[in-house]
Amino acid sequence: MKPEGNLSQRKGSNYSDVLHTYDDLNPIPPQSGYQFSIVKALLIYPLAILPLGTGLLLAYWYRTLWVRLTYSHCPLSRATTVIMKDAYGQQRVSTVQVTVFADDNSTIGGAISASVMRYLTHCRLRYLYSADKDKFILLRGHDCGLTLVGVRESITGLNGRDYEQRKAIYGINTIDVPVKPILVMLYQEVLTPFYAFQILCLVVWYVEEYYYYGAFIIASSLFTISYSLFQTHTSAVQLHELVRQSCTVDVIRDGKELHGVSGESLVPGDVMVIPPSGMSMPCDAVLLTGTAIVNEASLTGESIPVTKTPLPQTADELYSPDRHKQHTLFGGTCVIQTRFNNNSAVLAVATRTAFSTSKGTMVRSILYQKPFNSKFYRDAFIFIGVLGIIAAGGFFFSFIFYSVTTYTQPDGSTISYLVLSPSVYALRGFDLITIVVPPALPVAITIGTVYAVARLKKASIFCIAQQRVNLCGKIKLVCFDKTGTLTESSVNTCGVITMSGNELCSEMQDPSSLPPCPIIFAMATCHSLTWINGTLQGDPLELDMFRTTKWTISEPGNDSLKFGLLVQGIVKPPPTSGLAGMEMGILKQFPFSSELQRMCVLACALDNPKVLHVYVKGAPEKLKDLCRPETVPVNFKEVLRSLTQRGLRVLAVAHRFMELQWHTSENIDRDMVECDLEFSGLIIMKNSLKPETTPVISVLKNANIRTVMVTGDNLLTAVCVARECGMIPRLHRAIVMKAEVEARNPVSVITYEPLNSDSCVSDGQEMMLIDKPVPVAGTEGLKPEDFHLIIDGKSFAVVREHCSEDLFNKLLVKGTVFARMSPDQKAQLVIGLQKLGYGVGMCGDGANDCGALKAAHAGISLSEAEASVASPFTSKVPNITCVPKVIMEGRAALTTMFSVFKFMALYALTQFISATILYVIGTNLGDFQYLYIDFCLATIFVLVMGLNGPYPALVKQRPEGRLASVNMLARMVIHVVLIVSFQVAALYYLKSPTWAWSWYKPFVITDPTERVPVCLENTVIFTMASFQYTGLAFALSVGPPYRKATYTNLPFLALLGIIFFCNAYMILTPGDWLPPLLDFMGLQPSPSITFRVGILLLDFVYIAVVFLLETFVMSSRPFHQAVKVLRCKRRPKNPYKHVWADNLPIWPPKGEKTEVF
Repeated sequence: MKPEGNLSQRKGSNYSDVLHTYDDLNPIPPQSGYQFSIVKALLIYPLAILPLGTGLLLAYWYRTLWVRLTYSHCPLSRATTVIMKDAYGQQRVSTVQVTVFADDNSTIGGAISASVMRYLTHCRLRYLYSADKDKFILLRGHDCGLTLVGVRESITGLNGRDYEQRKAIYGINTIDVPVKPILVMLYQEVLTPFYAFQILCLVVWYVEEYYYYGAFIIASSLFTISYSLFQTHTSAVQLHELVRQSCTVDVIRDGKELHGVSGESLVPGDVMVIPPSGMSMPCDAVLLTGTAIVNEASLTGESIPVTKTPLPQTADELYSPDRHKQHTLFGGTCVIQTRFNNNSAVLAVATRTAFSTSKGTMVRSILYQKPFNSKFYRDAFIFIGVLGIIAAGGFFFSFIFYSVTTYTQPDGSTISYLVLSPSVYALRGFDLITIVVPPALPVAITIGTVYAVARLKKASIFCIAQQRVNLCGKIKLVCFDKTGTLTESSVNTCGVITMSGNELCSEMQDPSSLPPCPIIFAMATCHSLTWINGTLQGDPLELDMFRTTKWTISEPGNDSLKFGLLVQGIVKPPPTSGLAGMEMGILKQFPFSSELQRMCVLACALDNPKVLHVYVKGAPEKLKDLCRPETVPVNFKEVLRSLTQRGLRVLAVAHRFMELQWHTSENIDRDMVECDLEFSGLIIMKNSLKPETTPVISVLKNANIRTVMVTGDNLLTAVCVARECGMIPRLHRAIVMKAEVEARNPVSVITYEPLNSDSCVSDGQEMMLIDKPVPVAGTEGLKPEDFHLIIDGKSFAVVREHCSEDLFNKLLVKGTVFARMSPDQKAQLVIGLQKLGYGVGMCGDGANDCGALKAAHAGISLSEAEASVASPFTSKVPNITCVPKVIMEGRAALTTMFSVFKFMALYALTQFISATILYVIGTNLGDFQYLYIDFCLATIFVLVMGLNGPYPALVKQRPEGRLASVNMLARMVIHVVLIVSFQVAALYYLKSPTWAWSWYKPFVITDPTERVPVCLENTVIFTMASFQYTGLAFALSVGPPYRKATYTNLPFLALLGIIFFCNAYMILTPGDWLPPLLDFMGLQPSPSITFRVGILLLDFVYIAVVFLLETFVMSSRPFHQAVKVLRCKRRPKNPYKHVWADNLPIWPPKGEKTEVF
């Protein structure tokens, strides 16, 4: 990409550069243009309206299909409607809009007319039409394609003409998520497929005179809709309040400072004046002058203030908000205070506005979430489709049966039932459809998730993505950050090591007792600490480091005047030291960068401002490369290994002196400062494990859940922490994997360095894989479960980008410690593990973990906030005990979902079987019988079945995750056979001549138009089915090992007892006990107590058989082995299980060469 200058300085007002330049990594979204077609509309609209508006309903659900049916495809240059795909491949419809400019000399991105701009809004982002590319191109901000010098040249601000044109192009700077009116929400809720199907069911039921049952469905639907509207409206209001921002800013335009300008009127290129007292940022901006202290908790979850410094003036470097985030003020963050230089204002240039900002990106990620691609939900729709096919089969069976079955009329003639009473018997066919596909199924399967989220909230774990709860039940691997997650957030400085000649000398535990030397000056100045409201704030590591020096820090002047000086801070030694009276001024900070892994400051002694002191602290490996080789101690590696094997955290310190005027330090470049350094020593810090870490790791490993550490810390320190907490058992080998690309030859050189199992010191043996296989001592014959690969971020990048996919997959499967990993690499690791079939959890506490937290199936952020936008789960308890809790709740929710789904499916099939048998006889279930089944035996059971809490222990096996499986199909077939068998047996018990009940008279249709005639057959089938529903609920209410035992669910047991009593009463009643109740239920009692007890015993036998089958037979190993034989399983379905299928007998592999293309 060619570097460009300043947009505001280019005359001629050619704004074609406001279009994103896409490359292979950021392709233009697929687009199709359409124009409205009158001919198509005249053909399609009648077809859509005639079948009771069904076509219009489908058009509402599938808008892209409707556009294709009623619009004609055309070039994008003439399109009025465009279909585009979003980042997840979903198609969305956008309307093309046109803006006409008053200035005829304007050209906007090569549009058709020089004074016309054609654009559309897609996922809240604006796209402009480019005639050159014949595409709608994403409108870019002021930052894309500009060099650092180009951005800094914007300091003069926009002129009036440029501002008006940019305002027309970019629109209003607002991130608004309007709250829809209640009536609109109600309209959208009612028109969902679920409620549309319920409306169809209600029509059928009211035509069949099921008034009471229909009234119950209406009441329950109104309650569900009201609750859903309340939840939706509450969430919409909360999001609206979260993103709403109204502020005024001071802006420089036409060379003048304008006061009190609305933040909504800002455009990219506007130069803002950041006040000393701070402000809430209305857009993304680049700091041009001065420094700012910013709280970025709204984006990252970290409340530690961050120091932002002015943009450097490197001419040949393109600006990037990710790479130069230490100079970027992100929208939605809060500037706490600013520091002036030479009484000049702190200026920042707006780069992105509205939904293009970081805050806008966050809001768009909430509004347009990644489609939830759960196997369970896919299988659920498949299963519902199968039920729909069964319903269609029942409908056609009913139609054919009533067509061929005849009724003998009083005059002796015969006529089919369907011809005699078409409305009654046709509606019975439609009734079967409403029975087999229960309308409440979508709601029922979410019950377990709702209860799990409520229980997690009581445990101070908050969830913003309920669908992720079920995924937690399939977690197979958990990645952990180290500092603040596995170890304490606080870091204690336990000593320093200074230089003695060309060697590092012995450790000194009290840095404050050191004589004047560079390392003590670095500890006193190389930090980003600042006073905020009378409290010294900053990174906990830097706070502890500074306090051990016993120096003091102050800022010049009071809160309103201190910014008039160039010095950002003044540090003074303690009076008891040999430096009494000395003052050092901190002139400029280069904040810590996770990519560079270091921080740098410019300082000077106030009594000698002509000599500038450069102090750098950071990762020892990084600083060593920046120092002059002759200053690096000869025992550097030995001392570093000795410290890291003790699990200590080590920072290196380097310095240099520069002959430079201190007032010119503001514009000096970082690369000019961090070079030719002199190694000064090491700072030693101890970061202890949290007491909860080791027990939790043990629990996870015992449950066969793999644990991985991904950290930005030193490799050997991370290995020692991994051994200490049990991630790497003492008897297992740790092998460091190093990878680098040779400069001359396109070959990746892989080396393996085994670490001693009793310490973190290397065995000193290496293997270089070039051409010849060389064995590694101590690694012959290792099995995959006996060793762990260790790698740092640099080698991880080489293996990922330049080595074979097989080697990278082996690294993912056997890697346990990933050290010195950047935020992007953490996310890449999580995504790579997911591709191998792992259910991945991620637990972290810092901004560096945000990408991985979002990418993981279950991201858990350790934060004091109630909810974090960075992850689906947020724990207010700052330790990893939340991880097994989330997994246990996920397993319980997934098990509940399976149980409820199976119950609802079998309940529908049981009702379908009962109705079909009664249809053959010539009768049907009554209104109150349906009401009793659907309300008492289905709805209430579903509500209480999910109240079982999670089992208090994690077991090795994970709950089943597939509905469309041979195992599930086998279970369902067995249950259906049992249901049919026992209903037919009950009817046979009534009709069989073996017993020859003298009081029994077979049911004969006397009035074909009678909807539900009362008869013994109806009573027997209904009572038998009632016990079948009860038995299914009891047998399918699964307990251990994923949920607590059923006896702990007291509401369920109470309901079970009540329902059991009611069912038994309806069977045993002789008819003179509460006759109105029997009439109400449409039952005809049998006069024989023997018959009634026989039916009750048959019900008991069914319940016992179902319970034994579910509890012992279907959960047994022989049953699962038989299912495996049926599905002919040859290889594991998860790719990670294939990685070691053909592994070599000796590891590491030898003789490997990878070409780099």
